[in-house]
Amino acid sequence: MSATMYTFDLRTGALTGSRPAQVVGGKELTVCAGATPVAPPADIPTGHAARWTGSAWEVVEDHRQHMDSKGTKTGGTPFWQPAMGDDWQSPPRYTEELGPLPKGAVTARPEKPLSVLKTEKEREVKAACDAAIVASLTMPTATPSTTEVAVAAASLASVDPDGPDTLLALHTARRDELLAAVAAAESPAALAGVEVSYAV
Repeated sequence: MSATMYTFDLRTGALTGSRPAQVVGGKELTVCAGATPVAPPADIPTGHAARWTGSAWEVVEDHRQHMDSKGTKTGGTPFWQPAMGDDWQSPPRYTEELGPLPKGAVTARPEKPLSVLKTEKEREVKAACDAAIVASLTMPTATPSTTEVAVAAASLASVDPDGPDTLLALHTARRDELLAAVAAAESPAALAGVEVSYAV
């Protein structure tokens, strides 16, 4: 029975499989490029790989993507490098090397700056205010048309001349209160605590 040769990638040293040793002239060839008769470790944890050092196998972290049966890269550990300018808009990086991730790498997408979060929250506050004004005029219609809103406003005004203005003042006061809370927030957590709600 032929000896088993364990093959490895010549560039990375990563274990790629095994095969029987070639037999030439009745003699097994156990010395060749890209293969060794030394067996790799039996237990290789998930997220790790066996790497041939030239004289022995070592188990190292493996954060690389791998090709699936369709030739598409899958898996891998996405990471960002803030020190190299990566921010919340940057696409994730992937390594093609075995071993730990590069120094300074983080595996959670960098957070949006507070200024960006505040701008998004302000948009949410204003959109909710507009929706509350429309809902107050046209209930119970869920998605009223522009005409329905205009008719409802005219109808309210005919019954209560100050009605539309009172309604508008009520919602805009709440909007301004919420916008002030957004402006005062000093952290993403404090900002998340600002609950956008209007009495309809």
